[in-house]
Amino acid sequence: MGRPQDEDLTRRILAATVDLVLEDGYTALSMEAVARVAGCGRPAIYRRFSGKDELVAAAATTVLQLGPLPDHGNLEDDLVDHVLFSRDYQNQPRLIRGGIVRGLPAVFEPGVFALLWDKVLVKRRDQGVEIIERGIARGEIDPLVDPDVVLDLLAGLTLYRQSIKRIDVPEAQYRTAIQALIAHPPLKVTP
Repeated sequence: MGRPQDEDLTRRILAATVDLVLEDGYTALSMEAVARVAGCGRPAIYRRFSGKDELVAAAATTVLQLGPLPDHGNLEDDLVDHVLFSRDYQNQPRLIRGGIVRGLPAVFEPGVFALLWDKVLVKRRDQGVEIIERGIARGEIDPLVDPDVVLDLLAGLTLYRQSIKRIDVPEAQYRTAIQALIAHPPLKVTP
């Protein structure tokens, strides 16, 4: 059965991984560096994580936040709150250096993204879908709306303008985009 894992060491490994990814990025991350910063040997890391992707995904789950599920009683305000949480989260000073969002590219590494999708990102997406489904139930948006496309458009606005171009997206701009999406939503396409 083996001895139980030292939870303090696991926390140190995950914290070291977060710090190193934010400092130098995913590509430069090595198990040796994580072990050095965490004060352990590489075998201690491999007893907990099968490899770099699993380690980075686990570390990311310690800092990624799901965010609240807003319920103002109307679709527009709920979607505005939903995207503002993402915008503000990505704008944290800890995550930004020299005008660049640090660590974000690590999330999009294929192996990391697949693990994060299952653990965190799908839950955030499900919140957005729930918001839209409530809007459908209240008659605020066409019932044939494709929630995934609406959420992708809003996430794309945040990711591209806020995180890549480093252009602040003001609430009024989100609100205008959301009003347009509600008035003329992308509809589900049947093959």
